[in-house]
Amino acid sequence: MRTNLEYIIEDLKECFDGKPWYGDSVMKKLDGIDWRVVNDKVYGEKTIAVLLQHMINWRIFVLKKLEGDVAYDIIIDQLNDWTVTTVNKEQEWQALLNMIRNNQEKILKHLAKCDDNLLNETVPGKKYKFGPILRSLHQHDIYHLGQIAMLNSMAKS
Repeated sequence: MRTNLEYIIEDLKECFDGKPWYGDSVMKKLDGIDWRVVNDKVYGEKTIAVLLQHMINWRIFVLKKLEGDVAYDIIIDQLNDWTVTTVNKEQEWQALLNMIRNNQEKILKHLAKCDDNLLNETVPGKKYKFGPILRSLHQHDIYHLGQIAMLNSMAKS
């Protein structure tokens, strides 16, 4: 029987580069985007590049907290939550894609050393437990992946 943490790890993997039930994984969708459209403002102020950086920012937050960083924080709707991000060449887009890939690897590597006790531990510097943020990390990615897919579709038409 799998543990709760094993289910979380499976969800993170499936959403990120597996074959999730809802369609394309995060990386399949991102790898299919032409870098020349990632700065387009086709609906509001959020671009594909900004949305991806936002996803990375929250994943960095999770990783830093898993590593025990008490001081690191993200303030909702501030610069380190929604970072202004502009991609000027394909290499910069690839760097963003590599950033999220590397973060995924680091999170999974860290979680592989843990057990279900982690889910009841308090997040360093916070008043809540790891369980809720770890169970919702892939949900956060899916939510913003939907926005990215919509913006990419609008940019193509």
